[in-house]
Amino acid sequence: MQLKRGQFFINKHYSSEFNVYIKNRPISVSASRVIELREREGNDSIIIDKAYYKNVTRKIECYYKAPSIELVQEWEDRITEWLDMSTYSDFILYYDQQYIYQAIVTEAPEFKGTRKTGHIVPFEFTVSIRPFKENYSGRWSIRKTEAFALFNPEKYSSKPLIKLSGSGDASFYINKDRYDLKLLDRELFIDSKLEESYRKLDGHLEHQDYVTLFLDFPFLYPGKNEIKWTKNIYSFEIIPRWWRKV
Repeated sequence: MQLKRGQFFINKHYSSEFNVYIKNRPISVSASRVIELREREGNDSIIIDKAYYKNVTRKIECYYKAPSIELVQEWEDRITEWLDMSTYSDFILYYDQQYIYQAIVTEAPEFKGTRKTGHIVPFEFTVSIRPFKENYSGRWSIRKTEAFALFNPEKYSSKPLIKLSGSGDASFYINKDRYDLKLLDRELFIDSKLEESYRKLDGHLEHQDYVTLFLDFPFLYPGKNEIKWTKNIYSFEIIPRWWRKV
């Protein structure tokens, strides 16, 4: 669905379902790298890079339009229920539709209606956003039966979901990085984001950590990625999950 001005998507619903629209674009704060500065006697401080980023907090200023004055409270109850979240969800904004954020509401809606506002009521709520947003084009699956190349359009390495079909001992390569497998049995999913390996058997997930002989999970470099594999792998399927920092 193409979002119109002021619209957004969160917690499995479009804001238009509740006649809710963003009033002002939120202040854009970038995700900060987590570092520690340790003082050294007689010298400059030492920088310790923790190699991860903090979540970003954003206040979303909105308004809703109830069908009538009599339904104002009903509409607020519906909006409150919609924005009551216990886990992260896709968060898509009308002004950045190419990217999908992961967000959770951390401060419930605060409605600011008065007699003067009538059935068009301003309100705000706060979300916590994970430090990376996914490029929509990186959510599509690509399946190949022979070596191929992928181009990462972002400046950050991505953590893909890979599905392999094959049997026996095998290896695959991303550029010069080699990933060895032992006793591959029919199929194998490698989720680099979750750092898990598994297969689906009769509708159940079966861990396959003993199959993957590598310590570091595969990633896709910025720019060109040449992917190939040995003969015991019959097909290679990948969801690249391109992303960039918020």
